[in-house]
Formats: sequence, C-alpha cells, structure tokens
Amino acid sequence: MSHSLRRLSALTLAVLVLWPLAGAGAKVYVAEPLLVDQPTYAGMTFYVYQPYNMPKDWYVTFDGYPVHKNADGVWVYGTSNGPVLTPTNYIVGSVVPSMAGIVPWMQPAQISSLRSLQGAETMAVRQPAPPLSTLTQGQTTSTWIPDWTYNTRFMAIGKWKASVDRIGVLHNPITPVAWKGNYPKVIYVWTGQSWYQIAPRESELPLNALRRELYNLTKMVKRNNLVWYEEDMPVLSQQATAWGYYWMGEVLPGR
Repeated sequence: MSHSLRRLSALTLAVLVLWPLAGAGAKVYVAEPLLVDQPTYAGMTFYVYQPYNMPKDWYVTFDGYPVHKNADGVWVYGTSNGPVLTPTNYIVGSVVPSMAGIVPWMQPAQISSLRSLQGAETMAVRQPAPPLSTLTQGQTTSTWIPDWTYNTRFMAIGKWKASVDRIGVLHNPITPVAWKGNYPKVIYVWTGQSWYQIAPRESELPLNALRRELYNLTKMVKRNNLVWYEEDMPVLSQQATAWGYYWMGEVLPGR
C-alpha cells in the first residue's frame, strides 16, 4: 500500500490508456490506475486515476467522480464549476455521490473499459440510505424533519469547531458520533439526551476508542430510548456540510 501511495504523490505517472471523449475529437489520456486507501474506514481501498486535463492533485474514481486527498490524508469528493474543482465535506465511502448531488467529472461510459482493472482487493464500506428529500405516504408527500433538529443540545455540536471537524453515525448502537482529526482528544457520542465524551488513549485511533466503549454506549442509548431512523441519515449528512464538517457516513468500529 505504501508503494501505491508514493506513486500517487509522484508528479509524473505512466500513461497507459487512451480513451476518446464522447462526441469529441479530443483524446483523454488516463494515467495508470492506482490503488489507494481511505484512512477513515479501516480496510477500505479503491482505485483512482488522473486524466490529462485534471487539475493538480485531483483524481477520478472509476465511476467518474472527482476526488481529492485533504491535509489529513482523507479522500473527499469534489464539485466542479467549469474547469475549477472545489473539495466537498463528503468523504469517499460515506455517501452515494449521485444522491448527494455530486456531478461526475467524466461519464462512466468513457471509462467502462477500465473497470476490468479493479481487482478483488478493492473494498467498500456500507453505504447509508440515499438522501431522500421527501417521504410519500399514500397521496401525501411531506418533508422528513427529524426531532433532533429541534433539540438544542444535539444541534450544539455544530458550534464545536475547536474539537469537531467530522460527524457520522455509529453502526451499533446506531447513534451520531463526532470528533476532530485522526487522533482526537475527545470523541462525542449522542446518547439521546446529551453528547457523551470519550477520551482516547495516547495515539489511539477513534475507531479503537469507540470499540472500547461500545458496551457503555449501548446501555446509555437503550436507557434513553434513542431511535435513529434510516431517513435521518441524509438529513444529518446535509446538516454536517452546512456546519462545515466532513460527513463520514456509517462508522464501523469492528470487533
């Protein structure tokens, strides 16, 4: 893996593939696909490549979406305004990009011949439900507004930028979690009534700290009768980006 990442940061990449742009005479020179890891999710890897016309330090996934590695080494999706790409707060693996309103840099048809290069070692994380703007009940269509959006204790997390820069939802027990950086000083877990604080040990990864506290967290969530609905996920993902936080999707501490 380290070899792949070193190649990822290299200024020159070997050009291996030639693929024409649809409806155009120009050619897209696609650099050698590279297998990279996503540090936010243990064990997640995926391929990226760099067409000749991509801005510096930007790459494209095999489904055509622009991605960029931020200062923390985390891969995030980007949005485009003409030739200009801007990083979003959507972490690769946290959302279905098309459902989050992210527009592909290239159409999948242009890169379909490269999919055979994506080997069995590529792994993905569980995806949350696609963002749904409305819920339909019979003939009535209504916007889903979770109770926690009215809870001042919950919404206070949006002002804690000194100690939070990312937020997601723990897999089991199902509840929101938030922290800052790869080695945070504190991890916040929503218990249904307040944000419980976990203090990671020195150089302890967030997922390991959460795994340590799963028993206590489960007891608190059950005691407070916290229910997290599938429809809450897309609402929180949009709220996270409004706060300026990275959206992590479903967080899996593992065993």
